[in-house]
Amino acid sequence: MKKGILIVSFGTTYRETREKNIERMVTAVREAFPDWQVCQAYSSNTVRNILKKRDNLIIPEPREALLQMKEDGITQAAILPTHIIDGIENNRMKQTIRECRDLFTKITTASVLLDREEDYKAVAKELWEEVKTTAKDTPVIFMGHGSLHEADKSYEKLEKELRSYSRKEIYIATVEGSITIEPVIERLKALKRKEKNVLLMPFMLVAGDHATNDMAGESDSFASRLRAEGYEARCILKGLGEYKSIRNIYIEHLKEVLE
Repeated sequence: MKKGILIVSFGTTYRETREKNIERMVTAVREAFPDWQVCQAYSSNTVRNILKKRDNLIIPEPREALLQMKEDGITQAAILPTHIIDGIENNRMKQTIRECRDLFTKITTASVLLDREEDYKAVAKELWEEVKTTAKDTPVIFMGHGSLHEADKSYEKLEKELRSYSRKEIYIATVEGSITIEPVIERLKALKRKEKNVLLMPFMLVAGDHATNDMAGESDSFASRLRAEGYEARCILKGLGEYKSIRNIYIEHLKEVLE
């Protein structure tokens, strides 16, 4: 029986962050499961089209990748989504998998980063341990993508876990979800801290377009809005895929569906 793993990401057009995050995840999975063929797919057609036209880099979308795995003789498939929450993108991927289930003798899907109760505790612990030396006592705002899906509430839940574990001022605001930057700024104001330093970091697999523009951009960004309120916003462009401890959580989710 030939076995294959498909890593599904939204994708990014930023080469450096792709290499630091998505490709590191692919490498980590290959090292963890040497007996499995590891493939990858991007769900964003926009990202895929730009990469094809600009870089001549062809990365399949999930359905194409599954069909190719079948052509390669793979009979047992496992899917690892690098999505953060079980929102719109992940549910679209799961629908594709359901439609392709007859291609394989067996097909299983790992959970997203934030799925069960213990995931929130694990991510909060590992994320704070990764950033605490940089953050120290400075308030931290993590920028998540956000979603119109009900899974958007996952960000608020993780914020509570982060604050509980770290005992520090940590916030999560999203670009497209219900928790925007404005109420977070109001919460910062309520602290009445003399020091106006704030640390901004992405809570996304990659530090790509959203992190570069919506978080750290010169205008209409999290950073610019904070600075307009008198805060010194320091931005760190580092995706979750750069943290070994976070990659390991994804790998543990994958191990569970391979057993």
